[in-house]
Amino acid sequence: MVVAVTTVPRKLRLLCLHGYEQDSDIFRTKLRLHMARLCDKVDFVFVTAPNILSPYDIDGMDNMARAAAEKSGKTISRELRGWYALKSASPEVVFGLDDSIVFLKTVLADQGPFDG
Repeated sequence: MVVAVTTVPRKLRLLCLHGYEQDSDIFRTKLRLHMARLCDKVDFVFVTAPNILSPYDIDGMDNMARAAAEKSGKTISRELRGWYALKSASPEVVFGLDDSIVFLKTVLADQGPFDG
């Protein structure tokens, strides 16, 4: 006698890492159409980078804009995030990458495994 075993396929788990000057909420919004189409097959797990960027780290902030921001005491209205920030272009020096690696190792240990 042959018994047929029916198994429900397991959902894929995807770790979603946002881009520079974003966070998990922004990335979730960008992927909302894909998430709607794949919700029965994929679990999307979003995390936010641990590094808060300062105005100096954000694209388009040139020296004049930096000086103007310093004089007026203005701040950014929301926290922009990055997995690292460029401290110097020549020589290229970044900061925050080590913190991000430690953070992601914790995410993998606590929330993994992930399929992609």
